[in-house]
Amino acid sequence: MKVLLFTALSVILSLISMPLIILGCKKFNLYDYHDERKIHSGNISRLGGLGIVFSFLVCTVLYLMTERSLVMAEYFPILVSGAIIFVFAIVDDILNLPAIVKLIVQLVAVVIVTFSGYRFNQIFGWQLPTVVSIIITFGWILGVTNAYNLIDGLDGLCGTLSFTTITTLGVLYLLSGNKEAAMCFILSGAILGFLCFNWPPAKLFMGDNGAQFLGFMIATLPFYTSCKAFEYNKFLIMIVLTSFAVFDTIAAIWRRLRDKKPIMTGDRSHLHHKLINMGYSKKTALYLIAFIQTLLCLSVVVSYFLGAEKGMALLLESFSFMVVFFSIIHYTNRKVMLRTKNEAAATPESSV
Repeated sequence: MKVLLFTALSVILSLISMPLIILGCKKFNLYDYHDERKIHSGNISRLGGLGIVFSFLVCTVLYLMTERSLVMAEYFPILVSGAIIFVFAIVDDILNLPAIVKLIVQLVAVVIVTFSGYRFNQIFGWQLPTVVSIIITFGWILGVTNAYNLIDGLDGLCGTLSFTTITTLGVLYLLSGNKEAAMCFILSGAILGFLCFNWPPAKLFMGDNGAQFLGFMIATLPFYTSCKAFEYNKFLIMIVLTSFAVFDTIAAIWRRLRDKKPIMTGDRSHLHHKLINMGYSKKTALYLIAFIQTLLCLSVVVSYFLGAEKGMALLLESFSFMVVFFSIIHYTNRKVMLRTKNEAAATPESSV
């Protein structure tokens, strides 16, 4: 009941804060900028992440203060690191900081978390050497944090992927008897309040501050020790849950390396762009991704009940499905773009 109460409070605070943020953004002309990967038009306020983080931190701190069985110091490294990511991302949204500054800030946050003992310690029962554990954890946190920032290019997309992933993680912690389930549900509540204003057509964007914070929390919340069934497949579980953002980012990096462009260069070849190129509307593209993400979340929960080995088999099937899905979308989009290009090239000739 206590978790439910603080989750509801998080939703309420988020709902109340969003209109105030919209008014503040209008007053100070803080609108989302346009780049090659974004498909919105008009002036949309871009600091919705402020409401998410405010609601989450207030309710989480209150929950920790009222739950005497918890040691608050155990939660500080992730919460403080997340706050660091958020503060500098807010500054970046307003002042547009150099990429190197953002990377340094992210590295500082990763160092705090990793050297506080929060990292992947084993994969499929194999205990990782400390150096390997640190390297994997560094790459994981940096990759996921930026992956959710990169995929935030369609109304409701980053919020929906974050909400479903964090809620599923909360369910797994709840089934495992972990108190950390409360943090997950409280954060989900804050995202839900934001989605009421971000659902297409969006009245408010979360901005890089919200996307980076959510990516960081998704990357780090799994580091709390849980039951054996969860620990055995935890790394694979998180890859499946984050596969939309991670696969899309890997594809973007490969695309830019192939085309000899800077990795941070924006483009219109992300998953949602490809779906729109194929004829999907913005809403139907979002619904399709949300539907598949929900199936992935269900498969993760089912894998928990199947046990370590059988659960791993189901997770590998889910992973394989996403590889096939991304491949189909890639080649279908390429075919559509090639056909469009040929039709455009043939038009002048036919009109002469």
